[in-house]
Amino acid sequence: MNETDLRRLSELRALLEGFAARHAAARAASAPETLDRLRLVLRRLSKAARARDYPAFRQADFELHETMIELAAVPLLHEAWLTVWNGLLEFHEKGFEDCFPDVRVLGVEHEYLVDTIALGDPAAAEDAARSHIEAVWYRRAEQYGTAAASGVDTLLRATAHVAFQMHCPLRLTEVAQQVAFTSPGNLSRLFRQHHGVSFQGYLQKVRLEKAAELLRSTRLPVARIARRVGYRDVSRFGQHFKRRFQVSPTAYRQSSPVGDDDGLRIEGHVRHVPFSIQGRDSRISG
Repeated sequence: MNETDLRRLSELRALLEGFAARHAAARAASAPETLDRLRLVLRRLSKAARARDYPAFRQADFELHETMIELAAVPLLHEAWLTVWNGLLEFHEKGFEDCFPDVRVLGVEHEYLVDTIALGDPAAAEDAARSHIEAVWYRRAEQYGTAAASGVDTLLRATAHVAFQMHCPLRLTEVAQQVAFTSPGNLSRLFRQHHGVSFQGYLQKVRLEKAAELLRSTRLPVARIARRVGYRDVSRFGQHFKRRFQVSPTAYRQSSPVGDDDGLRIEGHVRHVPFSIQGRDSRISG
């Protein structure tokens, strides 16, 4: 299977699991036994992630997603999902350890997914499911190129890393040296040249725009959204948000009814615009 077909199949998985997560969240309160089982699998997955036990992690990963599909209780969804999962199995097994040498990163993403389902927030659960699946393509973009890559490729790696890791502390020096394979000065110049802002300005823009999306489309508490986009200090988040949008996060949410966002919709559900990373390598942009 070529890279384009893999990317399309991965997008289909994201659609199916986003749909499943939405319905699982809607049913969570009425299916406590299945939700408890989801949490038990999550604990096994988190334990495997901490131990960096890849086989145990992959098995728990499958069981967690399958349990989410079961919780959604949509006729024929399991059959469709399993077909897609099996179609991607070889790709995931080959690239898993390369893309995620530290599976603890994925452990955090799974915890967020289960949290949003347990909270009974369909839109937040859908966003978490889709973001989690798209993570592998961010990682592939991070790994694209070498230390001798062109300026555009260097910037591509850095922006992909920001998109995937915005919830973590990010510093220009570390991103430049460990991800973009360039000097901090050169990476800063590239951000100003292509985006018109500094690295820190770009990071803040990405975080606040994601926060605005979550405020529009979910019922997640403001403090939870702040943490999700990388702010540990909710007051600081509020200050930055108001500076950018001229209103507080709470006022922004009140003026934007849940579900009124820029995503495309199918039968009332948000559909994210398919993720792609622009670059010269068509294997990545798919």
